[in-house]
Amino acid sequence: MDIPTREIEEKKQLLQELEEIRYIHYRDLYTVIDGSNYQFCTKVDFKEIKPTHKNILESWGRLKHSFGSDITFEHKSKSGSEYFVTPNGDVYRLSNHWGAVATCEWTLDGNGELRMSVMVSGELQIGVANLKDFQIFRRKDDRRRDILVNPEWIEKIKVILPLAQTLHNMIHSEDFKLLSGEEKNIIGTSFGKFGGILKQNSIIIW
Repeated sequence: MDIPTREIEEKKQLLQELEEIRYIHYRDLYTVIDGSNYQFCTKVDFKEIKPTHKNILESWGRLKHSFGSDITFEHKSKSGSEYFVTPNGDVYRLSNHWGAVATCEWTLDGNGELRMSVMVSGELQIGVANLKDFQIFRRKDDRRRDILVNPEWIEKIKVILPLAQTLHNMIHSEDFKLLSGEEKNIIGTSFGKFGGILKQNSIIIW
């Protein structure tokens, strides 16, 4: 059984060279802000809508109802904030916190807590902003949730797939038992490295 040591080293070197393109900022990948992604890495100042009823939840419900089936997107976040988007691009938000919001900076009439380490929760308020006013927002220090695995990197690492398949087949071959401990280790660790990277990125080879 011939171990493809040269190809293993070549592919390890290739992975090192590709490392610099492995990750990409969300907004380098999605440069256009629209109704489906406005909630990622954007900055905008919402304008407050004063409630029409004493119970703000009733005001919110009636506001949504006034648009009927015209709402193009509706969402409720883990923190409890609610959103909907209208055909003309207006984004309505019901929330008790403004400023630093996940990957975004969304103030309300210029107000909001901008420190990510502090979450200030107050009374529920309704705000509206149009998609054309949303701007791309990057924090000084990118956070993990601002960064994505680069699709270009995923496509390029597929070049290691044939080698990973070869190593997989070698491990499951009867001849593998006849190899020395060092040879088994080379094949096993190499397969673990290449196969692991592929599997992490949903590229299954076995």
